[in-house]
This record gives sequence, C-alpha cells and structure tokens, in this order.
Amino acid sequence: MSFKRALVVDDSKSARLALKVLLERYELIVDFAETGEEAIDFLKSQTVDVIFMDHSMPGMTGLEAVSAIKSNPRTAMIPVMMYTAKEGEVYVGQARALGAVGVLPKQVHPGALFDMLLTLGLVRDRRAQPRAEGEEFAEPTAAGENDEIEREYEQQALGISVQALVTRILQDQHVELRADILSSHRNFAKHVAEEILEKRKAEEELARLAPAPARSYGPGAMLGLAVALLIPLIAMIVLFWQVKGERDLALTENSRLAMSSEAQIVAAQAENTDLISGIESERRASQSRYLTALGALQWAVNENSQYPYEELAFSDARLETLQELLVHLSALGFQGEVRLDAYLGEFCLVADDSGTYQIADPGMLVEFCSLIGHPLDASDSVIDRQAVGFANFLATSPLVNGSGIDVQVVAHSRIDSPRRLEFPANLQTAGEWNQIAEMNNRVEYSLIPSNR
Repeated sequence: MSFKRALVVDDSKSARLALKVLLERYELIVDFAETGEEAIDFLKSQTVDVIFMDHSMPGMTGLEAVSAIKSNPRTAMIPVMMYTAKEGEVYVGQARALGAVGVLPKQVHPGALFDMLLTLGLVRDRRAQPRAEGEEFAEPTAAGENDEIEREYEQQALGISVQALVTRILQDQHVELRADILSSHRNFAKHVAEEILEKRKAEEELARLAPAPARSYGPGAMLGLAVALLIPLIAMIVLFWQVKGERDLALTENSRLAMSSEAQIVAAQAENTDLISGIESERRASQSRYLTALGALQWAVNENSQYPYEELAFSDARLETLQELLVHLSALGFQGEVRLDAYLGEFCLVADDSGTYQIADPGMLVEFCSLIGHPLDASDSVIDRQAVGFANFLATSPLVNGSGIDVQVVAHSRIDSPRRLEFPANLQTAGEWNQIAEMNNRVEYSLIPSNR
C-alpha cells in the first residue's frame, strides 16, 4: 500500500495538530513546518504530495511561500492548498493567481477536506466500493478542541498513531479481499449459467427441427433428462463449497493478520510506556540536581552572612555577594525570587556625651552596658539600612530587571529578628557578648524558584 505525504505549514501548534488528526484518518503521512522559510528548506530534500499553507506567519507570508514554491521547477507541480482564517474573493483570487489550488478555512469540515483530497487523487472514495450487508460508510467526525488534541498528542501520540494505522490497513485488506472473492464468484456463476443457457437453447433448437417422435420416451431418454436437470444443481453445489472454502481461508488469514498486528501494537505501547517512564525519571533527576545546586548556593551565601555593628545591612560588601549570586543563578537558568532578610543583633552599647551609642569596650562588664539592643530596634525601614550603590544596582542592573529573577529586600525590627545563637548565662564581658550579637546581626538569603 502506497502512503501519500502532506506538509502542513503553520506557526500555530494547535492548528497543525488539528489538521494532522484529520489527514491521518485518510492515511496521509503528515510533516510540519512552522514558517515559510522552513517549508522551503524542507522541500529541498523531501517530496510531498500536497501542501497546506497558512496565510499569516512570522517572516515570509503564506502567499510569498506559495510564489517561491511555484517558481521552483522541482516543487512547482506540488498542489498547494491555502489553509487560513482569511476570507474574501480578493484573497482567493490572489492565492489562485500565485498557483494555489484553492482555499480551506481553519475550522475545515472533514467532508470538505475529503472532497478536496479526492479531487487531487490522494484518497479513494470507498463509498462506491462493495460493502458487506449492513455495513455503512462512516464519515469522519469533526476534530476536537485544540487543547484536547494537544493533551492527546503529548500523552498518547505513539500508541494511537500505530493502532490507527494498523486498523486502517486491516480494514482495507478485508474490503479488497472480500470484493475480489465476490467478483470471482459472480464471474464463475455467470460463466456456468451462460453454458447451461447455451446448452438448453441448442437442445430446444434440435427438438424443434427434429421430426415428431413415433413413439414415447424410453428409460434412456428419461435418464438423460434427469442428468440434464442435475447438472445445474451439481454446479451450484460445487460453487457453494468453493465459495465457503475461499471465505474460510480469507477469515483465517484475516485473523492471523489481526493477531500479528495486535502483537505489534502491544509492543509499541510497551515501548511508548518505557520511553515516557524514562523521560519522567530523567525529568525528576534533573529537577533534583537543580534543587541541590540551589541549596548549595543558598548555604554558601548564608555561611558568612553576619556583618559588624557599624556597617549597613545592604552595603557595598553585600552588593558584591548579591552580584556573584545572581551570576550563578543566571547560569543555572533560575527563575523566581531572591529574598534578603536583614536581622538585628542585640549589642552591648554605651552612650557618649552626644547620646550616640557605640560598641562597649571588650573588657567592660555586661552589667554596665547602657543599652542591650540596637539603635534601629523599632525600625523596619529598608532605607535606614541600604547604601546608595545597593539601591542603584537594584533599580538598573540587567541581572535583576527583565531577567526573570525578582530581588526582594526586607528589614526586620529586633522583635522580628530571631537569634542564630543564644547568649550563655555565664557571659560576663562586653567583648564576649558582642561576638555573639554580631553573629545574630546578619543578612539571610532565600532562593525561591517559581513553578517550572
């Protein structure tokens, strides 16, 4: 059986798949191209029997692609059908003037598509072929919704295509075989009937020309008459058994083909299941490696995230760390949120003559601290803790703006600042106290990927 090939040129994936479903019902092998340029490159090395061309596509339009195809002697004889939502006599005239054989709407009716393929000689009209008693011609149903088609092709493409193709091959073989058998039987019966009719006519003519018998028929004449009457009956019996034998042979062969095809379908479905399982396993492994890399980056930047009492939380030093982190995230293809939370430490402070708090002398006893806390205890304003260069970077850097990475900066008051380390009860000097306070005075980084 010779299969015809069709090339569908359309930048819409759902439109390509919808037309593919209809064409495969008529036993056409379907290839895709998303642009006119891609279609022309495809035709340099491949041949097809019909081209379905969309009108509006990126780059070369459908009409321009038709003009290029028809100007090439190698592809000029391929029939091109415009497949578009564009309407109007002017457009139809333009398409035909450039060499298109006609225009089909995007929501094409299966009957109209069948008539067009029949006109081009790419399908056969099985409605004119002999059918078994009670068998009806089944028109293809209309294509389903685009989103349903995409789900079906993403989940069941291999199994459905093989099963549909094998089923159609078996149906065609059954129809052709049955038609051949019935034709053979009719020819044989016609031949026998003609011989019997000719013999009867000859006997009647001899009886008419022969003189009237002088006496009645004897036993021999009666025997001859009986033999003459038995000949058609014997011929019909022989014909019946011949037909029955051929039918049984055809049914046996059809059953064998069905079993073989079923085994091929089962094998293809098993292979498809294994392939999908392998893809899913690889996807999960890739996702695991991706999350592991993000976890390692987050741990590395938080390992030394504390900063001295005198520094701003979002200073130039933190800016360098953030830039390096964003470069690594971009290399990983990270999309999502990078969150920086500034937490305050509880320092042992003393006030000078102007009322400004400073770090206490390391040797001073904790009980003499003027303040255990931080001057920004009650503030959650980012402006109080952010350098000008840090703010400018967030506003202008391409690592942040339009990159798919959203940087969020949050300042916490002391009440909302959880401790990383607790203060031992036996601390005595301000130096020991402030070492722990500086570990709690920190900026923590959180990497929150978006759903992929």
